[in-house]
Amino acid sequence: MGEIFPQLNAQLADMSTENNSDTQELLNLIGEDAFTRLCSVFGGTRLHISSSERSLQRLSVIAGADLAEKLISHYQGTAISLPKLSSLEIAKRHQSIVNDLKNGMSKRDVAMKYDMTERNVRIIKAKYLE
Repeated sequence: MGEIFPQLNAQLADMSTENNSDTQELLNLIGEDAFTRLCSVFGGTRLHISSSERSLQRLSVIAGADLAEKLISHYQGTAISLPKLSSLEIAKRHQSIVNDLKNGMSKRDVAMKYDMTERNVRIIKAKYLE
């Protein structure tokens, strides 16, 4: 899962969602790939998990049969809040920016690479590196 997975956990901890500990638990339970797929489909909503055949089929299509069964056994009868995918993409982008800065790339070059201002690069650097 590389360096992104710990960064996603940190980013999720910073998000202002009501149930971010639940979101982190879900990320740890099913992994980054399945979590990203769930968020791309249901992000910004509460996903109700039941033991019905319909729920199993729907989750199997998105996360795979094994992970769908895992989700149902862990969350049966509850609803989980999923962040919008854009939040996850931002976390990944910030991780890439931080990695580039750590590897010696200048703020100017990072800004050009990610099509942003140097000021935004400084803000990201201050948040994650200082």
